[in-house]
Amino acid sequence: MKVCCTVLLALAVSCALIEAKTFSKCELAKTLANNGIPKASLPDWICLVQHESAFSTSATNNNNNGSKDYGIFQINNKFWCDSSYGANDCKIACNSLLNDDITDDINCAKLIFKRHGFTAWYGWKNHCSGKTLPSVASCF
Repeated sequence: MKVCCTVLLALAVSCALIEAKTFSKCELAKTLANNGIPKASLPDWICLVQHESAFSTSATNNNNNGSKDYGIFQINNKFWCDSSYGANDCKIACNSLLNDDITDDINCAKLIFKRHGFTAWYGWKNHCSGKTLPSVASCF
């Protein structure tokens, strides 16, 4: 029984690792563009993701106020996703923001951006606003 549980645990951990992904700058730029993000704003989005999650879909952050940020855009569970903590304006489970399919993440990030602009993200405010942004011209 012990061996069976160990094997199942190892399998579950390896499956979780397979689902997580770290994007390259160009791969992310193309994915964002293919999901309705205007090319002119891609440098801002790339900079935001670089400083929020280092391009990793499995990134999480525990905040001082008890909330938690999830995924490549570091979407917060107090307002945007459901983890039985706060509101769920994006109508999405927070854990679904941690896999390699970022379509739902992008849709939620677009809603956040529509309501608050890039200033909703401290990574963008502290590292991208008014700064030289990464070029994505070579990606297309």
